[in-house]
Amino acid sequence: MSENDLLEFNADLIDERLEDVLTAFEAHPAMQPPNIHPTMMYMFDFINNTHRKLQTIDLEKLRAGDAHTKDTATDILGRNRFAYILVKDHSGSLLTLTGVPPSCPVDYGEDITSKLEALAKI
Repeated sequence: MSENDLLEFNADLIDERLEDVLTAFEAHPAMQPPNIHPTMMYMFDFINNTHRKLQTIDLEKLRAGDAHTKDTATDILGRNRFAYILVKDHSGSLLTLTGVPPSCPVDYGEDITSKLEALAKI
């Protein structure tokens, strides 16, 4: 993360977009009990953990150049991009990782996909 990126790290916008993505996941039919799709739950958990990590950032430390805080901010941005890549991937790798047969893919839908794309562009 460069010095310019430090100045542009908009924690409020990232927080807002992460909340939007999590809300979209919670509303998705494949996240409704009793048959929650394991891959959807994995992605929800991944994004939720990213959101929790964001909430630990001390913006004053980030602006002061604290190495650990800078690494955390960089990790959050990378996780947001990776989440979008995973949702767009149709190879079946994530299904295999979550123990779901390739014959049971999940359709994240336009709402989740577009919100993750907006998040990944930050």
